[in-house]
Amino acid sequence: MSEEPMVTGVDIGTYLTKVIVLKQLRDDIPPSVVAWGTSFTEGMRKGAVVDEVDVARSISRAIEDARYMLDEPIEEVYIGFGGSHISSFAKREKIAVSKADGEVSPDDVLRLKEHVARHTSSRNRELITVLEQRYTLDETGGIPDPVGMHGIRLELEGLLIEGDEAAVKSQYHAVEQANLKVADSHLGVLAAADAVLTKKQRELGVVLVDIGASTTSVVVYEERTVIHLAVIPIGAAHITNDLAIGMKTSIDIAEMVKVKYGYGSPDYIPEGATQRVSLSEFSKDESASFSVKFIAEVIEARIQEIFEFVNGELARVEREELLPAGAVLTGGGANIRNIVTLAKSELNLPADVGYPTDLEGDIADISDPLFATCAGLVKYGMNQEHEHEPSRSSFMSGSVMGTVGSTWKSLKRWLQTLFPE
Repeated sequence: MSEEPMVTGVDIGTYLTKVIVLKQLRDDIPPSVVAWGTSFTEGMRKGAVVDEVDVARSISRAIEDARYMLDEPIEEVYIGFGGSHISSFAKREKIAVSKADGEVSPDDVLRLKEHVARHTSSRNRELITVLEQRYTLDETGGIPDPVGMHGIRLELEGLLIEGDEAAVKSQYHAVEQANLKVADSHLGVLAAADAVLTKKQRELGVVLVDIGASTTSVVVYEERTVIHLAVIPIGAAHITNDLAIGMKTSIDIAEMVKVKYGYGSPDYIPEGATQRVSLSEFSKDESASFSVKFIAEVIEARIQEIFEFVNGELARVEREELLPAGAVLTGGGANIRNIVTLAKSELNLPADVGYPTDLEGDIADISDPLFATCAGLVKYGMNQEHEHEPSRSSFMSGSVMGTVGSTWKSLKRWLQTLFPE
């Protein structure tokens, strides 16, 4: 690595693999985007690796695409994890404060964290990380740091994130087969959240809806803390599939029709817009034509289904229609025309599209919701480079981001020291 810190983020999506390279060019200016690349992904299904060799090739192509803009090699990367195998659940534990005078000590906090992290995953499932939430001391809740306070009973609720062990390992193996070293890894939806959400949104209460190709990831923040995280097994590729079936055409043509003529609802088709689409525009072998209204009806039905699932996740934490900062949509699916209007209607919340922010340099081509996760990965990676702490505590604030890869391993090692067999 050069003297100036340079980090590379790799977001391996089911449809597209994205790469961003961020470099600290000078100490007196923010890090700058110096390269980026993409490639169509092969070997992924629902966010999980099904063919490590194909995924490795996809990564290599995206890295090589970025390398054209650089004068130095890319050797290590920060990667994101996601997919329908990711799940979360809350766990609350309480202890008695040990000191006679009731003062909460750091040892009390560590002991309580140990209780929250003590968890046996079901077969083939692994505890990835634990996001620390607020403490409660006796009847006083919402305490960010209880050390030095006085009470009798201390409680902590943590959000435990689990994933499929084989899926996590396969992604690491694919990166290694691309002749790259994994510097660290991170939950993709939390990386996206860091790239597009403001502190104020996370403080007030917001849901990030990251619409990928085959899955939609949902994370809910309140008081800058993650209170819920889920992955819905439906994404923008399902819209493309529906169109391919409805128009009796190929996936490739259906995708082009969706991008060029798709609207989130037939109600939002503007006056003067093209009213009918001939597939011959996309292939000389096609002759059928369809109304733009029909295309919008197909798109609307699937997006409504996605938002119905999002409402279900909000209901799980009693936040349905109750988030002041509303919903922020990101991921490639957020580029569908008028999806914000449909989100407001279906979720009954304020809504907007989330774009990557706080990046300098050559960013014109990556100022797109599609790059949100990758942008969050390089921001996270640069923070780690500046901190010079490759192995961090596995207990991280919900307002910060919980890592997966090395932290997942660190957490296991940490638990083994706490609870030896």
